[in-house]
Amino acid sequence: EDVFFFNQGVLPCFDFDGHILLEQAGRVAVAPNGNGGVYEALRVSGALDWLRERGVEHVHSYCVDNCLVRVADPEFVGYAALRGAECGALVVPKKAWDEPVGVICLRNSRYGVVEYSEISSEMAQLTRDGSGELAYNAGNICNHYYTLDFLQHRVPELEAKFEHHVAKKKIKHVDVESGDLVIPTKPNGIKLERFVFDVFPHVERMAVLEVARNDQFSPLKNAPGSGVDCPETARRDLLAQCVRFAEAAGATIQDAESEPAFEISPLVSYGGEGLESLRGKTLVGDQLITDIASVQTV
Repeated sequence: EDVFFFNQGVLPCFDFDGHILLEQAGRVAVAPNGNGGVYEALRVSGALDWLRERGVEHVHSYCVDNCLVRVADPEFVGYAALRGAECGALVVPKKAWDEPVGVICLRNSRYGVVEYSEISSEMAQLTRDGSGELAYNAGNICNHYYTLDFLQHRVPELEAKFEHHVAKKKIKHVDVESGDLVIPTKPNGIKLERFVFDVFPHVERMAVLEVARNDQFSPLKNAPGSGVDCPETARRDLLAQCVRFAEAAGATIQDAESEPAFEISPLVSYGGEGLESLRGKTLVGDQLITDIASVQTV
């Protein structure tokens, strides 16, 4: 009763000449309409009405596979709410000027996201005077805040202004003349997508909060063994965060330098709080703490 499932919308697929492709005879080939379709999906599914009935006023969302995300982060939600924002976004400093991540910035005096493919290398390397910090440094991690009023009353009138972004993809389809199924080996058509941040330029009161990457962002984008944004790095970053939580509470972790499998269940501590009883103790490195009263010590 506390979980509401809803479906993502779809849009038709086209070939490069603008003709609609068929999945099979009499059925149009369609593809998901991008993460920006969440606004329409929330509305038409009844999810927004369901939230209203339950007295919800603030909504937190994220759309990157990120094991460090803090669901309903009270600091982020509180920051945005205290600023009277109708929409908010978390950002992290870029690791390097050429990191393949979009940045949040002002475009024609309105908030927006410039994708890494849209910005020149010269502009990406610009720095702030005296500090050496990148001028375009607010890496977008797709972690957002909204008021329910904004989603329910403002966004519907804005959706017609959202862009449809073109993605060239390999699209299976039926040849209308032969009836044969075509399975392409290279991009042969266009899928249309909306992006969740397409709403930003239309926001009247926006809040942007920078957070530490090692505390709130470890994306999973690549296959195991790739060494970057993969299952191994996600696991490493999650366990390292748990070690920091325990050490901040005054504990010592056995063989911490060897990166032990030390994990604290989020049911025990959401963000490092509630660990005061660990002060002065040396903890076994390889353990999963699910109950603060049964921690293994050396």
